[in-house]
Amino acid sequence: MKVLIIITSHKFDVKWIHNIKILNDYMKTSNITVDYCGISNQDDFDNYESIIEFKYKIINVKRQFSKICDFITDYKSILDYTWYIKFRPDIRLLDNINFDLLHENAINARARVYYGPSQIMYGMSVNGKNDEWSNVGCCYYSEKEHDIILDDMIYIFHHNVIHMNAFNRVNLGHQGEWEHTKVFVSRNINLHVIGIHLCLEKYSVYSGNINM
Repeated sequence: MKVLIIITSHKFDVKWIHNIKILNDYMKTSNITVDYCGISNQDDFDNYESIIEFKYKIINVKRQFSKICDFITDYKSILDYTWYIKFRPDIRLLDNINFDLLHENAINARARVYYGPSQIMYGMSVNGKNDEWSNVGCCYYSEKEHDIILDDMIYIFHHNVIHMNAFNRVNLGHQGEWEHTKVFVSRNINLHVIGIHLCLEKYSVYSGNINM
């Protein structure tokens, strides 16, 4: 199994290098072949190259979703990975990613908003602890899933999803969770909520649980 991890940010800040090491260490414990793509606003890839080697180095000053869509559109004909992980440098993984939980024809991510019956540990992008972010979580029990909004900090998708045109080039202004999800839904891409145990260190926001 081959995995491409796409690290995106406006700046590859050296203060997040420990997160890159944690990510790389987790990937080494999995039975996978990993390559890295870096997409930054400037040529600062060397800040992380003591830890990882970038197969792709892309300078793109657009916002994060446009960065991803531009890269996949431009390289679509030569990309041949099984899974792709969109990742921000300020994410600190607290556990490995379980690839067995992923759906091949969906965007796999935590939820920012969830209506449904599932119980998913670490399935919310907020509410992981009682802090200033604990009141912004939107998790509601419902007999059927509906109106799901996916997290945009980290998500995982199979090569199938690229050929379903999920990441064709976009022209968006604001690019938050709602805008990402709206694009995926408009392109008939399934949304699959999974648990990922992590901390978004920039804001000290931990993954919360769904219906637990």
